Amino acid sequence: MNRLYVYLFFSIVLFIFVILQTTLLSPVNLGRLYIDFTLILIIYLSLNTDVRGGVFFAFLSGYIIDLYSGTNLGMYVFSRLSLFVIIRFLVTKIYSDRFDIQILLIFFSIIYEWVLLSAIFSFSSQLDTALSYNFIIINILVNTFAGYICFIILKELHGKLHT
Repeated sequence: MNRLYVYLFFSIVLFIFVILQTTLLSPVNLGRLYIDFTLILIIYLSLNTDVRGGVFFAFLSGYIIDLYSGTNLGMYVFSRLSLFVIIRFLVTKIYSDRFDIQILLIFFSIIYEWVLLSAIFSFSSQLDTALSYNFIIINILVNTFAGYICFIILKELHGKLHT
């Protein structure tokens, strides 16, 4: 299969996820919920694509979210690239084709993202209010459930590219 089609497919998916995440599903519209579709896409790519393409999309995703979030440029780039590298390392050590392992990877990746960004925000003094544990737990569970659904849809669509 042509890599160009795969890159084009994931570019379109990333574009759709960024639009959804920054407009319709933003915290302004959902209140205390924050569904991070681009993070879920990076987790999927780290499990199911080659390294070069995944690094490109991890960087691009982080850069776009950095631009839309208004935070210091590079915070999301660093978090997405580091998460991609960690998952790629874990994929070499564990059997990651099982769906329950993938759900656990989504769950712990979202925890990693929240902890890392909270630490970066606290060092850069951009965290106006302390995040409550309830807020973080609810968002981790919501993002894990959304990730489960996204993985099913992405696997189906990605599989159709290979046939």
